[in-house]
Amino acid sequence: MQPDTPWTRLASRVIRVALARKDVSYQQLVSAMAASGSSQTERALVSKIFRGTPKLSLLLQIIDVSGAQPPALWTQAIRVNGTWEDRAAAVLASELARQPWVTPKELVRRIRMLGTEISESVLTTHLTEGTASLALALQCLTVLGSTSLERYIDNEDLIEAARMSSVGEP
Repeated sequence: MQPDTPWTRLASRVIRVALARKDVSYQQLVSAMAASGSSQTERALVSKIFRGTPKLSLLLQIIDVSGAQPPALWTQAIRVNGTWEDRAAAVLASELARQPWVTPKELVRRIRMLGTEISESVLTTHLTEGTASLALALQCLTVLGSTSLERYIDNEDLIEAARMSSVGEP
């Protein structure tokens, strides 16, 4: 289980805001996800959201189910054929494509400055397989300077989370 951090709290908030913006209840979300083949229970979903442990792929499902307009940079990625993890990988790839000079090694260095210990191989796996937690995705978006989630979270809150969790550069 992930510890309670500024990033897990923000991940929980982003999900709750995404649901509230389109007035989607947890039960409606579970029903819509079940229609897509998910067997997630409402209790398990609520628990995951309140712990701040949802994956980026869940946010993408909520955007889709609620009929919300996805961030402009994510529009093509969210329509990729395949699983929600494939779409999450495409979203992260589109964010990284904005800064092709940021290698996985550089991204790891930046994320470590936020106090998150992650290896290059683990990060690369999350990026390519679309298995990143929303908390990790928020950290990636923050260190990349992305504004893609401005409809769901204030940039000042991302900066504050970075400030609260940052460590000196090794």
